[in-house]
Amino acid sequence: MPGSILGTEVVRVEDPDLLLGRATYLDNLPVAGLLHLAFVRSSIAHGLITSIDTSAAATRPGVVAVLSAADLGAPRFKAFGAVMNEAHVRPPLADGKVRFVGEPVVVIAAATKTQALDAAEYVVVEYERLESVTDMEAALADGAPLQFEEVGSNLAAGMQDPPADVLSDAEVVIRGRFENQRIAVVPMEGNALTVIPGPAKTTVYVSTQMPHAFKMLASGLFGYGPDELHVITPHVGGGFGGKAGICAEHVASIAVARKLNRPVRWVETRSENMVSLPHGRGQVQYIEMGFKRDGTITGLKARVVGDAGAYGGFG
Repeated sequence: MPGSILGTEVVRVEDPDLLLGRATYLDNLPVAGLLHLAFVRSSIAHGLITSIDTSAAATRPGVVAVLSAADLGAPRFKAFGAVMNEAHVRPPLADGKVRFVGEPVVVIAAATKTQALDAAEYVVVEYERLESVTDMEAALADGAPLQFEEVGSNLAAGMQDPPADVLSDAEVVIRGRFENQRIAVVPMEGNALTVIPGPAKTTVYVSTQMPHAFKMLASGLFGYGPDELHVITPHVGGGFGGKAGICAEHVASIAVARKLNRPVRWVETRSENMVSLPHGRGQVQYIEMGFKRDGTITGLKARVVGDAGAYGGFG
């Protein structure tokens, strides 16, 4: 048995199913009695929710439930890779305030996906618009609009090495400001899950890179015992770091299935994917590097500002 795969031929076992159409992605999974979910999302970057009118949506064909944060009562959660304090813990549906364009505000359960999407057009959400800031450095300036007023700052976390004059022996110092732009990972298959509640065990099919982490996080949020939550990952249409941990729509979907005691499915649309799947990178880096004149590096000093998103988590 070789100790390394380097230089060792590894036979791919997954290709025949993928190439011949035998692969099973989450949206292909047949489930009896399934309800489809759609989310009404914030159209503004920052604002207070002044009213939510779901009455017209509730009467649309096939609609079983139209739920806001107050109706659903789902637990708040910390995003994967959390860097925030307890004040930043996120509600799966916006509760009182929206903090980014695309944040879920209302979830609709209907007999078909088309009916759920149709009903979403009939939900009326009114906002008191607040000033917003999208530049990470501007967000740290005095007087910047605050995501969480009770925190008093937009700084989610910070760390610093002990002071050291690492450039004192440099003959040449090069300084620069570098932007590592924010990116959307755009997998072929967006986020998706199916939740099947049962009297003794809930089964969740989820498109994820981390099924064990998903089970641990979901179990902690909803109080499932070790044998009460079964997580299955079928074929996954890409992830690239974006399908990690648990997201707001996952938490809301599990809560809906528990509340209605019905199987539910949510499959992210491409437009949803661009605004709600975790983005990556997003840094401004101030770099100072010291050299000898022969090119030898003598020291490096870096100040990095990172965009951790609206709720100080994975990003």
